Amino acid sequence: MPDQSTVRENATPPKGALAGIKVLELGMVMQVPLAGQMFGDFGADVIKVERPAPGEILRTLDPLARQKQAMSCYYAALCRNKRTISLDIKSPSGREALLKLVDRADVLLHNFRPGVMERLGFGFEDLEKRNPRLVYAVGYAFGETGPMAGMPGQDMLAQAYSGFARSGVADGQPPVVSNTPVIDYMTAQSLVQGVMAALIERQASGRGQKVTTSLLDVAFASQVLEVSSIAMHGERTSWVKQSMTFRTADGWLMVLTLFRDNPLQGMCKAFNVPDFSGEARFSTHDLQVENLGEIEARFRPIVAACTTAECVARLSEQDVLCSPVNTLEEAMKAEQIRHNGMIWDVPVPGYGQMPLAGNPVKLSRTPTVLAQAPTPLGHHGMAVLGEFGFSDEEARKMKELGAVYVEDAVEAG
Repeated sequence: MPDQSTVRENATPPKGALAGIKVLELGMVMQVPLAGQMFGDFGADVIKVERPAPGEILRTLDPLARQKQAMSCYYAALCRNKRTISLDIKSPSGREALLKLVDRADVLLHNFRPGVMERLGFGFEDLEKRNPRLVYAVGYAFGETGPMAGMPGQDMLAQAYSGFARSGVADGQPPVVSNTPVIDYMTAQSLVQGVMAALIERQASGRGQKVTTSLLDVAFASQVLEVSSIAMHGERTSWVKQSMTFRTADGWLMVLTLFRDNPLQGMCKAFNVPDFSGEARFSTHDLQVENLGEIEARFRPIVAACTTAECVARLSEQDVLCSPVNTLEEAMKAEQIRHNGMIWDVPVPGYGQMPLAGNPVKLSRTPTVLAQAPTPLGHHGMAVLGEFGFSDEEARKMKELGAVYVEDAVEAG
């Protein structure tokens, strides 16, 4: 498929689906920065408002980058397709600058704890008076109100509290926490979904509204099937108990028994093994799942003698669900991942073109485009101030006062 992921110097990128939508992003870490990046990928004009040095937490979260005095890999991952301005919003002139941005914004995103923006005078009720069309979106940790609202939160804590980390885990076994921040990712998607609904509704009402979600709510809601099982049957659903993981001659293989009436028969045919699915203890799908440990033990030496690719080919021919168990390095090189356009070549300051994860959503007429590489802190600050009505002299004065911060040698548009 065509590569849509390269910044084209001196070229005007095609307009995205959200061209004309202006988004202010005041978030930190993953949830809101990822949501902001998603809007940018779809063509919105995203202005990332960062605190003065050191700026967004993502900029200092990468220890290897700190050693190299280079851009954080985590900042590079979540901050393409944005312009960045660094403001001290607690100072009078920094506050004035943010309010001028708000006056012309369609969307404001943040993920500060409940009460923080309100104490600064940037709560929804305050900003709605200035800009009634503003969609004000907040991603909380545990919720806007309630006994845990004021607590600090993080993806893994949401996994822990919501039951996510013990889903599919037998009693007495240790919890399993996902290393990949899947809750953050899903919460960003949920926030984008809510904002898009509010923007569509605004076309009819002419008014914005407040949109909220939280890590905890998304972590809990993602277990929609498991919650129903407990509510209706008093039983926990375990999907992982229908999976088998095998060591192959050159890697790892996963095989599932899901969605097949007689998966054991398919496995026997795949590896030219006498079909023992007719034995009493394997005669139904439920019995096969119940005795999966024995099935796995029988096939372990057979699978170990074959390459992963051979196993996948044999099992797929019998319509048995299976996949290689890749490392992330292997997945980054995988043909299907690259065919799907999931690797974007992103220019990262100090590193050159880097193969980073792209956007999983594909639009046929208005595709996602990499129009802006991640930039140093405050890179677009002076240009943004000029665009929003500040004179060159006013912008220079704000810089002298520390209300706007621009890293050395990056005063550029």
